Amino acid sequence: MNKVLQIKEALHAIPDARSKQGISHPFHGILALVLLGLIARQIYMSHIVEWAKIYWNELKEPLGFDSEKPPNATTLSRTLAKIPLGDLQKALTALFQVLLATEEELTVAIDGKTSKQFHQADGQVIHMLNLFVQDFNVTLAQYSTHEDKTNEENCFRQHAKDFFESYPFVQLLTGDAAFTTRPMLQVLEDLGKDYLFCVKKNQPTVLESLEQSFAEQDWNQPSAKKVEKKRGA
Repeated sequence: MNKVLQIKEALHAIPDARSKQGISHPFHGILALVLLGLIARQIYMSHIVEWAKIYWNELKEPLGFDSEKPPNATTLSRTLAKIPLGDLQKALTALFQVLLATEEELTVAIDGKTSKQFHQADGQVIHMLNLFVQDFNVTLAQYSTHEDKTNEENCFRQHAKDFFESYPFVQLLTGDAAFTTRPMLQVLEDLGKDYLFCVKKNQPTVLESLEQSFAEQDWNQPSAKKVEKKRGA
């Protein structure tokens, strides 16, 4: 249950905004329960409750519950509705920093996804930019292109510095051709990060520049990083 306790501890940074009257379940226990349910691929509150019933004997004590059964779906939903999104994101960032602290040079995939089931308050679709660690099946960050009033590539460039400051162990970024632009790659170069992106033939200028650069590369020469490391040894 070490991971369960780590999750609960990270979520303690989120203040309990509930009324002090009529409280039956621990606030941070509820948050941890929902997070564990989502990790177990239960995406609806009712499904999380049914999943929790199966493992309740193992979960209730580490999560701080005294009840003989988990809280119902309505309780989970009402509790989550009181949490500011920014507080939740900060807590999850702190959790991932702890869980992935021993990893070195992780690879993160960047991709945009559109929700088909939910919409913004103004009726527009929800389009999120995701940064995903494939080795662990974990999304480290999500950004709304709608809130940033821009496209996927510009959205990431706005958040790139903060993202890599939160997750300095991320070294390689992969993505499709939509992210293969000079401004995007310049941001990653300035931050000292590596990248692996696709180039399509409908990007003739970029493709030609890359073909010329690779054709002129002397592959018998060591990379600049290796030379610098050897000199400093």
